[in-house]
Amino acid sequence: MTFYGDFVVPAALASPTDLAAWTGAAAPANAANLLRSATILVLDATESAYYAIDPLTGLATNAQTKQALNDATCIQVAAWLAFGYDPLSGGVMVAGVASSSGIGSARETYADALFAAQAKADAVTGLVPEATRVLRRKNLLVPQAWTFG
Repeated sequence: MTFYGDFVVPAALASPTDLAAWTGAAAPANAANLLRSATILVLDATESAYYAIDPLTGLATNAQTKQALNDATCIQVAAWLAFGYDPLSGGVMVAGVASSSGIGSARETYADALFAAQAKADAVTGLVPEATRVLRRKNLLVPQAWTFG
């Protein structure tokens, strides 16, 4: 008997329709790309979680688990949309965060620009805090791997 046989990994845990419902706005043209990339982050974050899946789709069979994975995916995409990240950039941040502005001789410097830039960079390679909270509430973020034997 094998515990790790062939299995299906879903390409997306949410659809453009799910994203539109979550954000309250029409899904962008690149919604499929955004959802696919966010799905990878959500699945990576929950890889140690133990839940039943449909062997044909790879999706969770428990409605609450499936909804939590869907919600976390939509939350991640909504965050990316808020700061203009496009997964087709390959994970490279192409826009920075302004650290100062000015009109004429008046200047204003933003003390939190470095933190904002780091938060944007972190959101490209990991889940945003709200997505993490949704998954933690449903016990899908486990501190250690399951072991058998």
